[in-house]
Amino acid sequence: MKKKVITIATAVLGLTATLSSPTAFSQAQYAFDLGVYPKCDGCHENAADYYGGNKHNVIPGAAWDHLAISTPVVPAAPTCISPQILDVATNSCVTPAPIIPTCLNGQVLNPAKTACVIPAPIIPTCKSTEVLTANVCVAKPVVVIPTTVIPTCKTTEILNSTKTACVLKPVTVAPPTCATGEFLNITKTACVKPPVVAVNTNPVLNAVAQQWDAKVGELITIPLSVKDAEQDVFAMSGSVAGSKFSAVHPNAGNLPTIDFLWTPTASQVNKIFTISFMAKETKTALKLASNKVAVKIRVWAAGDRSTASITKLNVMTSAWSAGKLTLAGNVVFNNLLTAAEKQTFIDQKLDLTVTNGKNPIGGALVGAATVTLDKIGNWSISLPVAQAQIPCDVTLQYDGQNASRTVNGSPTTCLKTATTTSNIAPLQFAKNDDDHESGEHDNEHSEHDD
Repeated sequence: MKKKVITIATAVLGLTATLSSPTAFSQAQYAFDLGVYPKCDGCHENAADYYGGNKHNVIPGAAWDHLAISTPVVPAAPTCISPQILDVATNSCVTPAPIIPTCLNGQVLNPAKTACVIPAPIIPTCKSTEVLTANVCVAKPVVVIPTTVIPTCKTTEILNSTKTACVLKPVTVAPPTCATGEFLNITKTACVKPPVVAVNTNPVLNAVAQQWDAKVGELITIPLSVKDAEQDVFAMSGSVAGSKFSAVHPNAGNLPTIDFLWTPTASQVNKIFTISFMAKETKTALKLASNKVAVKIRVWAAGDRSTASITKLNVMTSAWSAGKLTLAGNVVFNNLLTAAEKQTFIDQKLDLTVTNGKNPIGGALVGAATVTLDKIGNWSISLPVAQAQIPCDVTLQYDGQNASRTVNGSPTTCLKTATTTSNIAPLQFAKNDDDHESGEHDNEHSEHDD
């Protein structure tokens, strides 16, 4: 029978063998290292035969046929990411320990131990008898204060302010006595007058009459003069519809004057206008204004003042009886009249004319009379008129004021006068003439005046 010879070259050469079973490999390796060899399977009779006559210990039942030899596997080294590096075994990445720099003489590591720095100098604390010089405490220098010698002065001398020398006593001169409006200068050696300070004063608008009268269609002029110490340029304010100011001109007293110019219109008649005038500087920084001067202007109707004193003539009663024509009425006083002017007008006689018809134009004269007004303007007259001459209507006239009325109680044969075209307004009559007796008048009745 042919013998099997097992040659384990790998074990002899000392190469690394990888067993199919790690346990079998370790046992075989261990037996081999002890010089114990496995028992052969098959035709070997003994160990000597198996190993060429050498006797060795045999491990019964060892299965060396299962020994397998393979090439060792070496793992690849990992790739590290900065700042990591491979460890000594080259099988893992580690972070290297920081490199602590070695500092030169006079330097120290910073707190992070990453760099060398020069430490701040240590400032010593000096004693009260020492001073710090070049970062070193040294003894304070001794200061010797020289003794001051104060000189002795003569009776005509005094010490100077530092008490180091004598100087002559100053000669005292009494300050002068200043007159009124003067004062001493800074050295109190002379009297001087205060400086003149330029002060801009307000202009002064001179007073004028407080009440003025104007007529419709006629120019009224109110001179407004101004006093100003600096003679500054000024403008005047205060106006009414249709008024204006003249240019500046000197008046009789050589004062700058501006005239208020106004021509009232018919729409302004029988009215009182109150105007406040004021002058104001125009070319100064403060533009100072003057005092105000107020005036009242009464606007009268054109013509005689007496005529303008009444604004209406009213006929309240017109009746014919027993050959007499009795007329009664009143007048409306102009509200422009003062109490004194009103009484003056009442004191004078009122001349009335009575004509035939509602329209005085073309009417025949019935009669004329002078009447007296009472304090509220009432009046009455009585005219003898024959029945054959009694008019159906009468018209009374006084200085342009007209009033017409139908004659109550006139006969059917009363005289009629045809109405003609004129600029006289339509007439209005009070009702119930019989309700009013002669001498009793009601001012609230409707009337007409032309």
